[in-house]
Amino acid sequence: MQYQTGAGRVSLFEAARLIRAAPRAVIIGMGASLNASIPFENLLCANGKDALVVEAGELFHYRGSVYQEAVFVVVSRSGESVEIARWLAANAGRAPVIGVTNVPDSTLARQATVVLDVHSLLDEMVAIQTYSATLVTLYLLGMTTLNRFDDGCREVEALLPEFAQLIVASLTALHDWDNFLEPQTPVYTLGRGPSFGSALQGALLFGEVAKSPAVGMPVASFRHGPIEVVDHCFKALLLAPHGPTRLLNLALAADIVRFGGSVRLIGPPADQRTAAPWIATPRCSDMLAPLVEVVPLQLAAMRLAELRGIPVGRFRFTPQVTVDEGTITT
Repeated sequence: MQYQTGAGRVSLFEAARLIRAAPRAVIIGMGASLNASIPFENLLCANGKDALVVEAGELFHYRGSVYQEAVFVVVSRSGESVEIARWLAANAGRAPVIGVTNVPDSTLARQATVVLDVHSLLDEMVAIQTYSATLVTLYLLGMTTLNRFDDGCREVEALLPEFAQLIVASLTALHDWDNFLEPQTPVYTLGRGPSFGSALQGALLFGEVAKSPAVGMPVASFRHGPIEVVDHCFKALLLAPHGPTRLLNLALAADIVRFGGSVRLIGPPADQRTAAPWIATPRCSDMLAPLVEVVPLQLAAMRLAELRGIPVGRFRFTPQVTVDEGTITT
């Protein structure tokens, strides 16, 4: 926040100008960077700006001939992911590129039209600090694009003390996950809108941190068939921030419980009694909710790793930066 409202502010405003000037913003990334882009996409779309999130590998291999008039927002913690590097080489400066990266001398930063330095402390392997910092950077970029930079800054600044308190509370309550998580049972992470990014990030964290399969899905899609998997072994983490679909999410939680499954709701608790218990997060807009709701997902994945005897934060097969599309080099 200090950087984006200080030295990074000029780049933020220039990037917002490029987005406003283009008919469409195409946002690309891989892994956690892609997931962090989904709230940004929703913020722009909800306010009338055409935006689309596309995985960089899919864009490079299958969609390279479209989006000719777009501005590209390329999100990459390292700025060196192979799919990003190959797309940048193919683009060769034809379309304007806003690079969002934590490495200001990376390939992405060198080739971008405008660079937004996330300016986060480094993560050793799994994206934790950089994920939160990317969410903040993209939120401020979205609000600046909407000519609401000051509003965005006030909203984030107001949330940061509660964000810090949430981390402490989540660590203190770490063992509360023990009665919910089961080492051999996959977890479904479910969300809508901006929180769909959190659902995908939650599933990614369970895979990366706990080496345990998890499924991240939109709530509506889950109702269309996959709800058939619900039984007494079923576990779901359902994201329910304040917003237009909150009651629909609570209704799904009630259905899961009615069908014999277990669910934990993540969000600001409801005033009325709900079918499932809450993992409480600070109240904020649904567009900013991913900043806080990812914290319990991170801690749940961490605790599951501990329960499974997995060293936390270490990768077995994946390097921190994937630089080869065909071979995994450890």
